[in-house]
Amino acid sequence: MYWNRKHVLVCTASHCMQKGANNVAGRLRIELKRRGLDHDIMVNTCDSIELCDIGPNIVVYPEGTIYSGVGVGDLKDVIQHLEGCEPVARLVLTPDTPAEKSRERFFREAVASGASMPAEEFAALADAHGFDASWIAEQARRGFIARKEIDGVASIVVTTKSLMRYRIEVSAASE
Repeated sequence: MYWNRKHVLVCTASHCMQKGANNVAGRLRIELKRRGLDHDIMVNTCDSIELCDIGPNIVVYPEGTIYSGVGVGDLKDVIQHLEGCEPVARLVLTPDTPAEKSRERFFREAVASGASMPAEEFAALADAHGFDASWIAEQARRGFIARKEIDGVASIVVTTKSLMRYRIEVSAASE
């Protein structure tokens, strides 16, 4: 972090980039420079903070605030937070926000009947929870699920990474 007071990471992985993350990062840097804050607040882009389906995402350090769904229009409020105001509540992502709870419910349901399920069933479950094929592909790229052939059937296995993130007991996943 060098000697900056705050360090901001803007996710520019594929899903976030498709949703305008490069514009968010660029405008944030410009606005901080205009306000003379660029020496105090460092902005970097990063590959992923593994929430790309609800991006663009920003993480603010040292406090660890995570913002999701950030658009250029939200930057005025984000900058106020960076200057010392409270975090922007409508953008803050925590384990208890609806988007994260939705993912947790999905993964709990996905492992409720065992460690794996046929890929078609997994896709149907994802669809029922509002997640599409690109979301499934992103989960595989990020290591939250693994595609495997089990007894000749294309299957999906929920990985330990998901189990740990959503605090799902491994023993509960195999019941």
